[in-house]
Amino acid sequence: MEDARPAGRPRDGSIDARVFAVVRESLIEVGWNELSMRSIAASAGVSRSSLNRRWASKAELVLHAILGATPDLAPFANTDQRGWVDWVARGSRQLFARPEVRAAVPGLLLAMAQNDELRARLWADFSGPAVALFTGGDPDPDGAERDARAVIAMAAGAALFLTTVALEDDTDALHARITGILSEAAVREGRDDGVDS
Repeated sequence: MEDARPAGRPRDGSIDARVFAVVRESLIEVGWNELSMRSIAASAGVSRSSLNRRWASKAELVLHAILGATPDLAPFANTDQRGWVDWVARGSRQLFARPEVRAAVPGLLLAMAQNDELRARLWADFSGPAVALFTGGDPDPDGAERDARAVIAMAAGAALFLTTVALEDDTDALHARITGILSEAAVREGRDDGVDS
């Protein structure tokens, strides 16, 4: 999400990379509560005003550092709907297993509960493009869209729960079964024609 900015010096792209690296490392080392815009700026060697111009809040900065500004749709290329479901499940597990994400989740959940605009933008920006790939060319786009959103919600919810609460069941076998159940439920006969970007 690029912010509109007045004419002037060109934006230094290296700042984002340095800041994101500091955010990810700091989440693991000190956690959400101790992470501050001031400490991030100092560790990244940038001014606090540089951070404030780019990100409206700590939550927005952390989301960009752990998710990126836009979703990576490359894993969905040249796959069918079963492959789409498989990647949503695998990608959700990989995301929530990352230590910086696990450290950020409690604070991000609270921040999104207090900032409806941030929450809505996150869901729209990250579900919308993937849902469009699932529904492309479907004779029942409303039903396919509902199914795609349900798969994303269930896969992400299962991954979050297994990596934070049900650690004893966070196994390859259980994740494979979850993926199978989601695939069986979401991919209807005649709808598995192909998803491509």
